[in-house]
Amino acid sequence: MAQLIYHPKGSYDRGESPFDKAIRETANSDTVWLVCPYISPSYLRTILSDTGEWRIITDVEAWVGTFGGSSRQEIQELVETNQERIHHFPDVHAKVILSDSSAVVGSANLTEKGVTGRTEMGIQFEDQNVIEELQDWFLRLWSESSAVNIDELQKYLHSLSALPTTRLRTTASVSSDAPRVNASFVMDESQSVGPEPDDDDAREALVNILELAPSQEWAESFFDLLADVIFTWELENEDSRLVTSITRGDRIAVSINNRYVLGAFPANEPAAGFIIEDDTENVEKLIETADEYMAFKALSGESADKTPHWVEYSGYPKRMLDRSFRRGWMNAISDELDRASGSPYQKYHEPLVYRMAVDEIYRKQILEETYNKSDSLG
Repeated sequence: MAQLIYHPKGSYDRGESPFDKAIRETANSDTVWLVCPYISPSYLRTILSDTGEWRIITDVEAWVGTFGGSSRQEIQELVETNQERIHHFPDVHAKVILSDSSAVVGSANLTEKGVTGRTEMGIQFEDQNVIEELQDWFLRLWSESSAVNIDELQKYLHSLSALPTTRLRTTASVSSDAPRVNASFVMDESQSVGPEPDDDDAREALVNILELAPSQEWAESFFDLLADVIFTWELENEDSRLVTSITRGDRIAVSINNRYVLGAFPANEPAAGFIIEDDTENVEKLIETADEYMAFKALSGESADKTPHWVEYSGYPKRMLDRSFRRGWMNAISDELDRASGSPYQKYHEPLVYRMAVDEIYRKQILEETYNKSDSLG
């Protein structure tokens, strides 16, 4: 059996929350498993008060960052005293409460506001097949993640602003072995931009560069990084701050306003380049281990001793992208996006490179054409 959960009109006038009712019914069990990024410690205590065995999968960074004051301290104590029961899974956003006989899946966070004060939607399942599938999913996430490193948690908490926020900007992080979702859109030919005429010279230049790369997988890895930038910041092809260019006949460069933020160098010893902020965690080690390094010159209004860094690493482009490195990279990009409203290098923008990042049908077509040709020549 499945039942929708939503607020009826009575909820506008202090009526009983159907979300709270379904959550408590599910949590009234010997074993309860929770997946949720935002959990009020006071609400958690009430729903788990009679539960013997429980586990939580959450994004610990998001959890502690969203709460402030005594609530943040309560969360810290909860994590520190229940290490074996709480796993850190970065970017988890599901909201699931699961027991042996019931499951609640929906949009509401496990907070007083989420359960009683927002327009949410959920569904409660009692079908055993669905419950078993959810249990298998939970156990997979549990096995892919790990308990919180308490020293890292304390360092992370120390780096946070005292005020709660969902826009975290910090140099510290809590490590996790959990994988990061990197799915693709359904391959639907009708959704591709279609057979628009390319600039023949630009297409040839791009193919020539891609032929220098060690493999199709290497090229895919780079364009995945570019797609990450574009989708994270919702950058359109016409955005005057963004320049995706083919330079010197052997590299692809991506710049925001006045600075490079990403680069592919497939020739000789293939490498990828990144901009990272000066406050990036372990920045000295990242600079020391880089195959190539450049310090950016200070721009107007920028402190000369706090400029970002350009680092290049050989190997697959995505190999460096752990959570703290990505944070330093994305923070640096954010700074450059805010710095100006347009790039002086806009005339070098090549839409074909942008399209390779966002249009997977087109990317597949170009890469297969490139590497099938290389194979036939080999």
